Amino acid sequence: AISDAIRNHYLILLLGLAALVAAIVSWTRQPGQRAQFDRLILRLPFVGEIAAKFATSQMARTLATLLGGGLPLVNALDIASKSVGNQHIARELDVVGARVREGVSFSAALEARGVFPEVAVKMAEVGESTGALQEMLNTVADFYDEEISTNMERFVTLVEPVLLVAMGIVIAGLLLALYMPLFQLSSVLAG
Repeated sequence: AISDAIRNHYLILLLGLAALVAAIVSWTRQPGQRAQFDRLILRLPFVGEIAAKFATSQMARTLATLLGGGLPLVNALDIASKSVGNQHIARELDVVGARVREGVSFSAALEARGVFPEVAVKMAEVGESTGALQEMLNTVADFYDEEISTNMERFVTLVEPVLLVAMGIVIAGLLLALYMPLFQLSSVLAG
């Protein structure tokens, strides 16, 4: 019944899927909606964790590079917020920059936002207290790059068997669809 419905209405299903994708794309292009979409991504179970680590790595690497170039922290935060791909985290980084401009320490401003991972906040705190913020930010970026790599390898290791089983089911379904009429024909001819 399901295969008949899909076969009979495949064009409508494809158009509906295309319309859904177009609606999501146009929604994310409206001002402010991209940040909401990125916020939703951060809340997803597996993908959100990787997206947060990636954005934190981007932020830390950019800040370390800018601080190494001699830029003050406040200016570096303004530039780094524009370079982070996740718009929600970029907005939070803008707030962090404003708080640092008001005199709050960088690590305290990061911690107050509650978006950045605890490890990054603690390492920023150590970097501030020792005067080695640039080195600590590079360490944070390296740490999260390694975490992302490990998570992706684990994900691929888990997905490979699932894909093999799914392909086996699809191939078995195709074989049954091809040979079932032959079996029915032979039973009709024999009977």
